[in-house]
Amino acid sequence: MMATITKKKYYQLDHIWETAIKMNGSIVLWKSPRENDKNLLIDLSSKIVDSKTKIQASDMGFLISPFLNNSGEKTFFLKADAVFKSKNNKKWELVNGERISDIDKSLKEYTLENRPPTYHTRDQSVDQISNEKKHFIDLVNKSIRYIKRNEFEKVVIARTFNKDLRDNFDILTLFDRLSLAYQDAFVSLVSIPSKGTWIGATPELLTEYSKEYFRTVSVAGTQQFSNDKNLSDAAWTQKEIIEQAMVSRYIVDQFKKIRLREYIETGPYSVRAGSMIHLKSEFSVNLENKEFPNLGATMTNLLHPTSAVCGMPKLSALQFIEENEHLNRGLYSGYLGPVNMGGISKLYVNLRCMQLFDQTAKLYAGAGITFDSIPEKEWDETTLKCHTLLDVMDSG
Repeated sequence: MMATITKKKYYQLDHIWETAIKMNGSIVLWKSPRENDKNLLIDLSSKIVDSKTKIQASDMGFLISPFLNNSGEKTFFLKADAVFKSKNNKKWELVNGERISDIDKSLKEYTLENRPPTYHTRDQSVDQISNEKKHFIDLVNKSIRYIKRNEFEKVVIARTFNKDLRDNFDILTLFDRLSLAYQDAFVSLVSIPSKGTWIGATPELLTEYSKEYFRTVSVAGTQQFSNDKNLSDAAWTQKEIIEQAMVSRYIVDQFKKIRLREYIETGPYSVRAGSMIHLKSEFSVNLENKEFPNLGATMTNLLHPTSAVCGMPKLSALQFIEENEHLNRGLYSGYLGPVNMGGISKLYVNLRCMQLFDQTAKLYAGAGITFDSIPEKEWDETTLKCHTLLDVMDSG
């Protein structure tokens, strides 16, 4: 049963983090776009069980899905054993949770150690081919051949980049830097015993919903763009415009599948994501007086994986990825986010992210391939996306 704190209690972030790690708990830290408040959730379950979650009816917590999860059975839910909030990052208030007394007791017993924060790790999988430029270029060319044979219209292929971590690497400091650098992004840090640790700053909402409304977006196209320039000066190529239109069309097709006709579409327009810009359209549905009680869960399952991270048509693009990419994406291009926090659920596509190991970080980036893609430019685009994290990591 969810308990609420009657007397305010405050703690330091590193105390909370290390206590959760020592208790072998799962911990997630996040900041929503254009918000100053930061949130932290701890789940003390001995094992996180993958299960098909009824998102709309779930308790308050945090939902995570890997890329490969067509049936929804690999979605896992972190329940709110303790929830903390902070407005200034110095004081973290314990606000509610199901096991707040256990966590409060452990926090009081915490002993500060003079070393960077630890985190849960897994053995690093061997997929070195995904680092190689030749493999990526060959895969782009193969994708274009398949598109010209009408196997699919678009496919998104991904690659990785490995970076050695500094001896004094501090994961909580990196989270703070990402939060400051990408204020329009959903910044998250997830550390789970059975899944390892992931950190990222994604610009892309998958679904947002409550009892009153539903919202989703289509995002595609990537350009380096100076902060000094006005967004109205952005110029998009035909390839980028077509790619974004495909994503929007896919969303409309899902609405048609469930016979939802009343929605509002705005865009496309240019939006910033740090030093980059993207093309974006928004779709919203007013759920008042409408018979769609589970629209959030239904649309989440229909949209994932979106054409922005998979391709179109979904099944043929997904088959091509599984047979040719030679990469275990894990949580990259899956989705994650808080559910039923104040009656609102917000799930984001897990882009611009990396997985952390003991001494290295594995960064992930993808590129949408269409009939007029230029292989070298697609490689450059993935490099640009990797710098979302690399530039912040190297700034300290």
